[in-house]
Amino acid sequence: MELSRQCTTILIHVNAPNSNAPPQTPSHSLSAYCFSLIGRVCSMTGATTYRGCWDKSVGTTTSWLPASACTFKTGVANVAYSMILADMVKSIAATAGYNLSRSNALFGITSTILLPLCLLRDLKSLAPFSLLGIVCMGFTTLAMFVRYIGGQYLVPTGKFVADLSPNLVPAFGSIGIKGAASPKSAILLCMLSTAYLAHYNAPKYFAELKDNTIPRFNKMITLSFTAVISIFIAITSIGFLTFGSNSAGLILNNYSTKDSLATACRIALAVSIVFSYPLTFVGIREGIFDLSKTDDADRVKKSTPLR
Repeated sequence: MELSRQCTTILIHVNAPNSNAPPQTPSHSLSAYCFSLIGRVCSMTGATTYRGCWDKSVGTTTSWLPASACTFKTGVANVAYSMILADMVKSIAATAGYNLSRSNALFGITSTILLPLCLLRDLKSLAPFSLLGIVCMGFTTLAMFVRYIGGQYLVPTGKFVADLSPNLVPAFGSIGIKGAASPKSAILLCMLSTAYLAHYNAPKYFAELKDNTIPRFNKMITLSFTAVISIFIAITSIGFLTFGSNSAGLILNNYSTKDSLATACRIALAVSIVFSYPLTFVGIREGIFDLSKTDDADRVKKSTPLR
């Protein structure tokens, strides 16, 4: 399920018609190794939580540090997801002719869809929808490629260029590789440092994996992280090659609201995030349980009875 959660859009903000996608590889490999390492610690110690791993391998005195970090990280991730969903719903509504504010869009989708999903105790029921999220991300990648090779956003003759605000119109410079020295590259580095973070759920995934041996766990990690980096590189490259230095932080914001294919992508991304949202919310819940040192039996009692 974590694969669809990881498939978030990242972009390069440099004033040159090239992509810095390859540097994602070291970050990807290190993240995959650390994810596997957590599973190995769980296997050796019998721990089922991140804090439990730390307690049994490092010590109980400082175990509040990873618990706090995981809780904070998942909280920030949910805020980011909410921001993206607000943008997506607002754009979809605009395509349908409705002028919906971001606040109303966010309130509506949170109260009617996200809240019930987050109240689920067992996320196994979301597994089929997680696969749907992966398919949606694949569709979005393909659609972006179709628009790139079709030239619909090519300046000045592109079909949808006139619909874009000036700050979203494709723009390319001639700085070349020197653009990597731009302060804006720090944005990319920040994205790379968090793009593959799913480690707060690693103990839970290892515990719930059928026949949870280390070789099977590593196989799952290899397949998942390879798929993730492939999608990341594709979206990063296509997005930048289409819009250049005017690429928005959320690339779908660059596409016209009159573009039906882009609207389909927004719907696909919204679906993907909706069913990924509970995964990070579980990280918040488990982090709070870790910080309060709640044992496994009490966690079950304190979790909502919704199934």
